[in-house]
Amino acid sequence: MNNILIIADGYPSPGLPYSAFIANIAQEMTRQGMTVSVIAPQSLTKHWLRHVPLAPRHFMEEIEGRTIHIYRPYSITTGDGKLGFITRWCNRIVTTWTAHRLKTPDIVYAHFWLNAATVIPFVCRTHLPFIVATGEDIIPIGQIKDQEKAWLKEHVQHVVCVSTKNKQESIISGLAKEEKCVVLPNAYNPKEFYNEDGYAMREQLGIAKDDFAVAFCGRFNDRKGVFRVDEALKRLNNPHIKAIYIGSPMDNCKDEPTYAHTAFKGQLPHYEIVHYLNAADVFVLPSMAEGCPNSVIEAMACGLPVISSDLPFNYDILDDTNSILVNPSDVDAIAEAIHRLKEDKQLYSRLQRGTIDKASSLRIDERVKQILQIIQDQ
Repeated sequence: MNNILIIADGYPSPGLPYSAFIANIAQEMTRQGMTVSVIAPQSLTKHWLRHVPLAPRHFMEEIEGRTIHIYRPYSITTGDGKLGFITRWCNRIVTTWTAHRLKTPDIVYAHFWLNAATVIPFVCRTHLPFIVATGEDIIPIGQIKDQEKAWLKEHVQHVVCVSTKNKQESIISGLAKEEKCVVLPNAYNPKEFYNEDGYAMREQLGIAKDDFAVAFCGRFNDRKGVFRVDEALKRLNNPHIKAIYIGSPMDNCKDEPTYAHTAFKGQLPHYEIVHYLNAADVFVLPSMAEGCPNSVIEAMACGLPVISSDLPFNYDILDDTNSILVNPSDVDAIAEAIHRLKEDKQLYSRLQRGTIDKASSLRIDERVKQILQIIQDQ
């Protein structure tokens, strides 16, 4: 089974850096000998109303002499409210139409449950093996019809879960059988994220040798917790604690963090993030909901101790050997954890060793190897 069709929400392209993890999966599958195509509908509605740029409807990536074909058909989206059925209907039409135009794959790999529901008609007609990867912060159960849940539970051969939390949610919601689920946490590409000397970048950002730099990477919204990090830093009110905020506001929202001692704030190409992370001393992500946070794993690969949420989505990758876990809504707890790591050098060194050790087991090539083994065992 060498020909894989991935159904996804997005795929990075020039000017649109989102969904890098989908690209990492597709690229690594290609490196390991698979022929990969990706279908990821894109919203005309967001383009018209919010001026979100459109990617080419079809483009290609060359990976070590092999080609990934990426298809981004146009769709109409209406949000997740009462008219959300229009989004799902349009996505299903354009996905099915695009899939039938391609050479029939050997297997369909749906990234997230909503995309799995979208591609049901194509799988029904072709009777192809079907694998679902679940990594949602919250699985949108209400957007999947009961008959679709029953069909998925019966016909999906394997469910790759990024966390035990996602596995449990998939089973409880009636989407999957326990015996079909395997937990494989998210992973990083060691060619893109690695530990390096961050001195030059610190100097470029105006971070002194004795400063303590706090990094955040993610959308500037309440779920990710950037404003709680910002408030924690304001409460510490220490000019020798600098902030590196990598990200951007959500869609048409304009709110941004405003900490006075911010060394960097803004969006970066994915390939540049590694240098900014290595300029930091600690990574902080007090998310309220995740599947398994990629940004945490990428920061760990750069050797950063982590301050994150004491919630189930972290428990497969974080513990007291590599992180301080806090109540993500408790700003004082976030501030205290930052202060602790700044002042306690012994604790800092222990967590740094732990994060590097844990990252060594979270490589994308090993994760994809395990996924492909599941596929070959079909």
